Amino acid sequence: MASRLSLLLLLALVLPASGDDAAAAAAAPAGGASFNVTEILGRFPEFGLFSYLISKTHVDRDINSRNTVTVLVPDNSAVDWLLRRSARLPRAALVELLSVHVVLDYFDAAKIAALPPGKPTVSTTLFQTTGNARRRTGFLAITPTAKGGAVFASAAPGALVNATLKRVVAAVPYNISVLQISNFVVPPGVLTRPRPGPGPLPLPSPPLPRMKPMAIAPTPAPVPAPTKMVPIPPSLPLTDPADEDGDEAPAAAPAPSHGNAVKVMSWWSGLGVLVGTMACVFGYL
Repeated sequence: MASRLSLLLLLALVLPASGDDAAAAAAAPAGGASFNVTEILGRFPEFGLFSYLISKTHVDRDINSRNTVTVLVPDNSAVDWLLRRSARLPRAALVELLSVHVVLDYFDAAKIAALPPGKPTVSTTLFQTTGNARRRTGFLAITPTAKGGAVFASAAPGALVNATLKRVVAAVPYNISVLQISNFVVPPGVLTRPRPGPGPLPLPSPPLPRMKPMAIAPTPAPVPAPTKMVPIPPSLPLTDPADEDGDEAPAAAPAPSHGNAVKVMSWWSGLGVLVGTMACVFGYL
């Protein structure tokens, strides 16, 4: 519901309201026709957006003025697909697109089934009567398929989008038939028409400033914190020991005599040899 309301708001911006819209909606069908296409579509909420489009663009007036007509109607999801991809669609292009979906002939399920199988039947659309159709864009090709189906395509070469028959919505032989199709039939050149009048040219983007290459200086080494200088006290006066009194100087300790130690070790070594010799002698005895 919220999506439908947003689409209606978008349509209100694209299609400005005119003062006679309300009167046209309530008016009787022109030309003595016995139907009103917006009243028929009003019974089916799934076609509310398409009904809104043909009412705002006054295509419904052209439909009601005909004695024999077939209206190809896509549902709300197909209209949503078109509007979201063609937000800047000119009003004239929208009128042309809707006119392509109005066939100036009567086709219901029985007549489609009676068409030659696999052979397209070319029919005239309301767009052909406007004088703006070029290269057969005002004609529609209807090709029957198996099980009563059909494919609808533009008779112009290079058609952008085709549609398939989904069901018969309403039929009043032989005045009006409303057929639901899978999506819009888009002839070449209809949706790609430029808007009238020159528009403002886009301003070029300002050039980006050129950056000069800059050498990155190495990171300086950390400077140690200055140490606190402690004043050194003045040194005491040095005196020469020779100048002092010799009696007050301590006597130097005598160095150990290495010669006495050598003598003691030699004596013990000789005693050991003597004892060993005597043991050997006693062993032999």
